[in-house]
Amino acid sequence: MIIDICDFNKKYIQKIIEENFEKIAPTYYRLLSEWMNSSYEVFNDIDKYRIVLYLINKDFDHYIQIKKIENYDNFFMFDKSLELDRINIIEISKNLNIPKESARRKILDLEKLGVLQKIGKKIYIDRSAYKLVRPRNTLKNLSVLLSNISEVFKKVEFTNKSLNVDEVSEHLKNNFTYCWYYFYIFIFTLTSRWKRQLGDLEIYSVGMVITCHSIVNKSYEGIGLNFSEWKKDILNINESGVNTMSISEITHIPRPTVVRKLNYLLKNKYISVNKKKQFTINMKDKALVDTIKIQEQNISSLSDLVLKIFQKIKN
Repeated sequence: MIIDICDFNKKYIQKIIEENFEKIAPTYYRLLSEWMNSSYEVFNDIDKYRIVLYLINKDFDHYIQIKKIENYDNFFMFDKSLELDRINIIEISKNLNIPKESARRKILDLEKLGVLQKIGKKIYIDRSAYKLVRPRNTLKNLSVLLSNISEVFKKVEFTNKSLNVDEVSEHLKNNFTYCWYYFYIFIFTLTSRWKRQLGDLEIYSVGMVITCHSIVNKSYEGIGLNFSEWKKDILNINESGVNTMSISEITHIPRPTVVRKLNYLLKNKYISVNKKKQFTINMKDKALVDTIKIQEQNISSLSDLVLKIFQKIKN
């Protein structure tokens, strides 16, 4: 059982995560990268997927408001559709950082796909959408990350016991609508920051594949991609990278599009390319400064998520 975690504020949790980020980074970036890849695969458009999740999160919010929790199996057991009072395009635009007219077009596309349906004056999320967003792999990856964080907490004597992956997974499933409401808030916030920075999320998805490859490369041992601690001599390590075709296969993004996204990342010094045309993380100048800032903000958001979920586990 996790002890006394609710007696500490989020800043203390954030401090622990920042100081031990090297141990957390591999599972953290794997969660994000694989989430990005799977979200593109559904509609070939990450923002359409985010819009669907945003609308479904209204359902989770309803459970929060009435103080009811539905477990994972029960939530997905029955075919269901969700009736919406309305779709607020301005709200979606603001909270997901999607231009208003783009949000409107994407919603119309979702209607054509049958994911959203209008019956009279009512709007429904079709039951098929719930099958599309069922988070099997994300549930596993989030469980691994939270178990990893709990091990760090025990090591620094923040808790008296760590939780293994199966224990975390069971807690997440039993408190599914509660935990996933806050997980989606975390995802919406993080992706909006990166979209604001990079212009579109396909660029971020491509960059995350390169980031994850760099994490497992031995030349990054002892660094953990805690960007604020990088030094110039580290940034220029000559290492093997990942090629364009592999990135396309992993992200499900067509190769010509991947090439354009890579060119953007090269131009803005987020990555470098070697003689074998393999790409690695190699941020310089403004790219490094901006990434440090966003990483700090995202770790703050992650700390919010960790606090919410671990408080629920404790109770």
